[in-house]
Amino acid sequence: MVEHGERSTQVAASEGTRAGPNYQKILVGTDGSACSLRAGEHAVYLAGRLGAELIALNVVNMDWAYHTGIHYGETIAELEESGQTATGAIEALASKDGIRCERMVIKGYKPHQAIVEVAEREGVDCIVVGAIGKGAFERVMIGSESEKVVRFANCPVLLIH
Repeated sequence: MVEHGERSTQVAASEGTRAGPNYQKILVGTDGSACSLRAGEHAVYLAGRLGAELIALNVVNMDWAYHTGIHYGETIAELEESGQTATGAIEALASKDGIRCERMVIKGYKPHQAIVEVAEREGVDCIVVGAIGKGAFERVMIGSESEKVVRFANCPVLLIH
């Protein structure tokens, strides 16, 4: 006996159509920038259309804080506060559409690595991140965290310019 869900998939496949991806949990990385807020808007839209849960993640870049020397503690506190504001903005967007949004502010030395690790640990189906257009020289010299997320993630990544 074929279950209803299996039959729908079989019928869709036999008719030449494909079922779309079944994202149940979407992670959006945010640093509070305008570009990451646009990424949040896309993530909220996807979550709403697909009935998915949303995770708004900010990674406090410990490497940046380390280079502030004696102001390390103050810098960490400021970055954490900024992270709360950034994830709160995404949560506010989600709540307007009745979408469940979990906020996370974590510390990490490599933001891309932290994003990928959280995505794996939380069973995320899709990661949404913003990408600020940089010149070729900047990409070669400092790299791009969003490009590294694309490279190392084990799930689809939606990159928003």
